[in-house]
Amino acid sequence: MQIQLEKTGECEATVVADVPEEEVKKMRDRIVAECTRSACLPGFRPGKTPVSIVAKHFAKEVQERLQTDMESELREEVFKQNPELLILRFHPVEHSKQSDGSCKLTTKAVILPPFELPEYIGIEVTEDSTEVSDEEMEDTMKQFADASATYDPVEHAATEEDQVVIDFKTEVEGKPTAEYCGKPVGFMEGREDYRMSLQDRFVPELSEGLIGATPGEQRDITATLSEQFPISDLRGKEVLFRCTVKQVLEKHVPEISAELFAEIFPGKNMEEIRKEVRNNLKIHKQHQNESNKSDQITNHLASLLSFALPEEIIETELSATLQRKVLAAIQSGSYNVEKDMEKLRSEAREEAIRAIRVFFALQEIARREKIEVSARELTLEISRMAEQKHEKNLSGYIRKLTREKRLESIRLNLLASKVMELLVRRAKVVNKDASSGEQ
Repeated sequence: MQIQLEKTGECEATVVADVPEEEVKKMRDRIVAECTRSACLPGFRPGKTPVSIVAKHFAKEVQERLQTDMESELREEVFKQNPELLILRFHPVEHSKQSDGSCKLTTKAVILPPFELPEYIGIEVTEDSTEVSDEEMEDTMKQFADASATYDPVEHAATEEDQVVIDFKTEVEGKPTAEYCGKPVGFMEGREDYRMSLQDRFVPELSEGLIGATPGEQRDITATLSEQFPISDLRGKEVLFRCTVKQVLEKHVPEISAELFAEIFPGKNMEEIRKEVRNNLKIHKQHQNESNKSDQITNHLASLLSFALPEEIIETELSATLQRKVLAAIQSGSYNVEKDMEKLRSEAREEAIRAIRVFFALQEIARREKIEVSARELTLEISRMAEQKHEKNLSGYIRKLTREKRLESIRLNLLASKVMELLVRRAKVVNKDASSGEQ
């Protein structure tokens, strides 16, 4: 098989392969011989069917297998003859049978252009102190106590710290909200026995308007919804909430005591509990430091990498990045599809390009540093993933990943993680406080 590869762009090459007639015939004969050994046709003993009959009966299967084998050989030869090229993928192969019995294969290869790897050992990163102050420790314990608070019915007027249980219905321009919008609007139509905190900021005027209310009281509260409100039909509209307060619930924060923490730290006194909390906070700070170092190294590498990328690779990563950004914007309640989509797409594209460049840089560092992912490491990672997804049949889960062609991406992500661990270990670490002091 003779291979010709011609670069037709920074990230693309055309590949043409000529397979001589003798080679085509040799490959076809081998495939037919393999079929003959396993063929079981009426009137013939297994493996004894004449070759000519097998070739005719399985003509379609033989031709498909021949094309597959030629394509596999083409890819192997391209890699062998062009070791300097990083080929990311091949487009579908076109087969053209020539009059002399030979075959011509044509395809396009998506390639990554050569790039210069920046210095990656000794990247300067900053880290925070992992010491835990008494104030931090006490604040953490107070937050736990606050999260364990109970709410009991009271007869006095509601304060900002309280919760209320209300029935409410809404109107816009004198019409029930669903009627005004011409469609169901869920929560905004109204609720019975709705429990809410008076610190809730979803509709600030509603929370503020219920402060001072007492059980049994009725209040009409007008709220002007923001221009970023999730329901587009209600953006900027005045909504009337007709509320009946059914209960006022007073917040009771438990005292910080060994009893409060008994489920987490059974059998420990307050001195031991404070020591455990301090240790846990220290470990959390250490983990946060490691994560921050990785982010700093990623940003450093990204700032120094500027090589071109294949557009189809960018589009694949862009799609996932854009989905994450849109979802985050929707969840924050500040998403406007007409106003924000172009900006989000631009930001997502930039993030995608940075992420891909760093990913390829980490793969190149792995090659230089001879870092590999062992079969055991890959199996452990897949086991962890299976456990997270509550997959009880590990073998079945591996077969599923194999069918979906995800094993290689899992291996590459593991490899990138191992490289990042190396870069963090060999980074030049500067304490943030010390760095600030020098400045």
